[in-house]
Amino acid sequence: MGYDFEKTHEHILESALKSFSSVGFRASSIRQICRDAGVTNGAFYAHFDSKEDLFAKLVEPTVNEFFSLFSSEKERYMLVHSAEDIIPSLQQSFSSDELMIHFIYEHEAIFRLLLTASGGTPYEDFPAKLIEVEKSGTRSFFEQCLPYIAKPENLSENLGNQCSAMIVHTVFDCLLNGKKESDTIRETQLASEFCLEGLRAVLGL
Repeated sequence: MGYDFEKTHEHILESALKSFSSVGFRASSIRQICRDAGVTNGAFYAHFDSKEDLFAKLVEPTVNEFFSLFSSEKERYMLVHSAEDIIPSLQQSFSSDELMIHFIYEHEAIFRLLLTASGGTPYEDFPAKLIEVEKSGTRSFFEQCLPYIAKPENLSENLGNQCSAMIVHTVFDCLLNGKKESDTIRETQLASEFCLEGLRAVLGL
């Protein structure tokens, strides 16, 4: 039987996902991953440069697709031309979280890996990076809103940061606590409504 490069590649990735998920990146060994995949260490290096490269190849496609989707969805609702645009834009922005949650649950194993087993890799700060992206978008949005806010003196960077972090933490906490997708959507909607009503009162929207 000839050597099947693609099948071997997939076997290594599957073995790596199980190992990383079970004991984390640091405690996983190439030797054990190869043994579980039924390949030699030499075969491993025909596919990956290192354990770090293996982890990256495992998570990077999902991470890149997620951030691309996240950015495109948020940008759709960030244009404000009057006071009347602010609340609908915020509502639409918050409602787009449902699409993001669906994506996360479609790739649940990878997101669990990022959240619980990525210590020692460049991806260990994934949640913090996502929050920073969300904060940046929120800041840009509020800058557009300034001319139309009744109480601009109440608008602070920290206010936007707290809302951004709350939404992200709600989604990931639900995921890690084993909640179903529908329950996570509901919890995130409640967090979004909480933020929206708070912003409406504090900023005079």
